[in-house]
Amino acid sequence: MDLNTLSGYIKKVSRRISDEDIPLLMSCAQNRELKKGAILLKEGEVCRSFYLVERGYLRTYYDKGNAPINLNFTFEGEFTTNLKSVNGRKPSDLTIEAGEEASVWIFNLDVITGEFNSHPEIVLFIRRLSVHILLAAEEHSNLFKLYTPTERYKYIEKNNPKLLQRISLSQIASYLGVTRETLSRIRAKKD
Repeated sequence: MDLNTLSGYIKKVSRRISDEDIPLLMSCAQNRELKKGAILLKEGEVCRSFYLVERGYLRTYYDKGNAPINLNFTFEGEFTTNLKSVNGRKPSDLTIEAGEEASVWIFNLDVITGEFNSHPEIVLFIRRLSVHILLAAEEHSNLFKLYTPTERYKYIEKNNPKLLQRISLSQIASYLGVTRETLSRIRAKKD
């Protein structure tokens, strides 16, 4: 990924970060190529990074008795992490894996914290990124509080159509909190 593209992704989160601070932030990151199904964060590990998807997508899920429950899909140009694990320095209760072959930038928060005092714009970036990730989680949570399964599907169709284009029906069903059969009925009624 070229620095201009990367800079654009970072500035989407925090416009105030300076062009001089972006290379410093990038010096705390490493690029990793992942095969489909490769685990980036395992349940039980403490998360000390945030992740930027360059290519492919990441899937975040809980493993509830061998029945994965999808919480999030992170696509190109988007960030993800496990804020609960990062903030509490506690073992993760979820897993983040590559949903397809992916290229991911891993930003090490332990390294970044060493730069916080002398670079307040990086601190602001981390805070805004955390809020950005929390708002996305709240949006998903509100789907279950405010909408029926059919309305959830229509919401995704309107507001995040790439989910329907790139994610399998079984995983979308899990993300929407319905069985695959229910999802098929919802889709059949629509047609």
